[in-house]
Amino acid sequence: MRARRTLGAAALLSVFMLAACGEKPQTSGVKKVDAKAHSGSTVSGYTAPGWEPGNKTSWEGQVRERNKGQNEYQR
Repeated sequence: MRARRTLGAAALLSVFMLAACGEKPQTSGVKKVDAKAHSGSTVSGYTAPGWEPGNKTSWEGQVRERNKGQNEYQR
């Protein structure tokens, strides 16, 4: 009787372990191509003055200036 319980518990455990291996990937199925950060936004009003969309050097300068305002040691 005890051997039958142990065998049943082992079988049940193996079923649960195999069920965990059958998980399907959780992707949306839509492949999104992201644009470069410096390419700009199509929405007007969200750009900093002096920044030129598409110019990577200008974008890096704007990020650098914004980060200076967040540094407590430089304020």
